[in-house]
Amino acid sequence: MSTAELDGKTAVVTGAGGQIGGGIARELAKAGCDVVLADVDVLDTAYNQQGSEEVHGAETAHKLADDIESMGRRAIVVECDVTKAAQVEAMIDATVEEFGGLDVMCNNAGIITLSTVEELAEAEWDSVMDVNAKGVFLCAKAAIPELKRSKGTIINTASIAGEIGAAGLGHYVASKHAVMGLTKCLALELAPDDVTVNAICPGIVNTPMWSKVLTPAMGGDYGDIIEDVMPLGRDQTPEDMGRLAVFFATNRNVTGEAVKVDGGITQNVI
Repeated sequence: MSTAELDGKTAVVTGAGGQIGGGIARELAKAGCDVVLADVDVLDTAYNQQGSEEVHGAETAHKLADDIESMGRRAIVVECDVTKAAQVEAMIDATVEEFGGLDVMCNNAGIITLSTVEELAEAEWDSVMDVNAKGVFLCAKAAIPELKRSKGTIINTASIAGEIGAAGLGHYVASKHAVMGLTKCLALELAPDDVTVNAICPGIVNTPMWSKVLTPAMGGDYGDIIEDVMPLGRDQTPEDMGRLAVFFATNRNVTGEAVKVDGGITQNVI
């Protein structure tokens, strides 16, 4: 259902070919946004949850664009590596050229690998930090001039890992702590321009991050893990993250916040 606040607005979603990115894009489209879907088919590194340089993100985003257009909204796909400033700037330029401006910037692209700090390769650290932290910085920086004009919003995908520690995930946890800190700083810097900045902190969503990396490492079945650790007894969905994105995009007095959508798992300390 479209909302008056977002009807006809323009949103950019990075990592749109992933499940969480797709959920965010769909919910924003349902709320009335036209959407720019940004992703890549090939990364410079195999250090990611797919374990391959070929990730097919843009290919998936094209299918998502068809779905969004079937809702009566407009959608375009832009191939963009968020670690490359020139590509990020071109993404914003393409958005403005196609839609006339930018209202909602969703920095969602992210990768994960599993390694102890002792065994972590420098290149692996760099890859995760580049996508997860530098990518948010570059996309926010490029979007700010347009968002100041529209009095828009930045929505960063962080993680519950941005509030805790986790053995074997030092590089990923550090990257998400960086996103949380940058979110708060951006909120203060952009408040005088009436631009809001917030973060979504997903809990456990059945994405390749879990199916290909974390679940095998935990040596269990995904359903059993959810039953064991999740107070609500169920995992979270991409649509959950999308609905929070819509909330952030339509609530003008919420800024500098990081909201967990985690089924209570971070409260489950006993």
